[in-house]
Amino acid sequence: MDSQRRGRLTAALIVAAVVVVVALVAALILAIATGDSDDSGSVDAPPATSAREPTGETAAPSNDETTDVDLVGRQVTVVPSAGGTPREQTGEPGAFPAGQEMVGPPEGLELQRVSSGTTVMVSRSDGPTGVDDGVMTGYARSPGGAALLASNFMGLGMEMGAAYADFVAHFMPTMAGEDPEFLDEIRARGASVDGRALVAAQGYSAPRWFKFGQCDESFCTVEAAMPSLHEAVGEITSPDPNVGIHDHQVIRVSMRWADDQWEIVSPRPMTPVTEIDGSWSRWI
Repeated sequence: MDSQRRGRLTAALIVAAVVVVVALVAALILAIATGDSDDSGSVDAPPATSAREPTGETAAPSNDETTDVDLVGRQVTVVPSAGGTPREQTGEPGAFPAGQEMVGPPEGLELQRVSSGTTVMVSRSDGPTGVDDGVMTGYARSPGGAALLASNFMGLGMEMGAAYADFVAHFMPTMAGEDPEFLDEIRARGASVDGRALVAAQGYSAPRWFKFGQCDESFCTVEAAMPSLHEAVGEITSPDPNVGIHDHQVIRVSMRWADDQWEIVSPRPMTPVTEIDGSWSRWI
């Protein structure tokens, strides 16, 4: 295989590693504070339930779902599915911006903690609308749909197992087709730890702010900024000198509309920001 081709997919997936480093710092701080350390490198998955994952349809909240909070105090629905549980769509997808103005959150925006322990986003207006082989699909052809996909690319990157590999294969088909063996390696990692996410999932906070570059019906670039370590764990000294406690990690994801879905063509980490200015829209 051409090493340059393999490098494209590897580099794209390593974007998630930037988020992993920061989340791992938060997780380690929490472990120290609570006296609970785990050297296994993975997060224990929530107890298994008898709930069935939806196939091609949305699902109403079930009795198998519970409510929790994330590190910055946001409500999180704990769901038994590996890749997330779509909700019934009761609103209309948002309109594309005429320029680069702010775009507000989709209706019914919800954080979900999936079975591996990581966090994804769903909505009741901009998708996702169904599940295909365990992967949430049906992200709307809208800025909100693009942003939800970008957020879940980061969230499932904490899982580093079958759910993430399947997501990449579905929404990054061009890159994945160049190096299917790399996805097999990710699946093997997940199988070796019984589907548990990386320890970093305990410290991961889903994006709170979004902004858009070029974004229309054929192409959309989304930037997502995450809460800082300070927001998550308070005023402490970071154990990693490269991670500032007031930094907001930023990921930029560009995608095109192809074959009736968004296809990720270029994910990349951006320079962290310490101040969230007026160009960002707070979603959750």
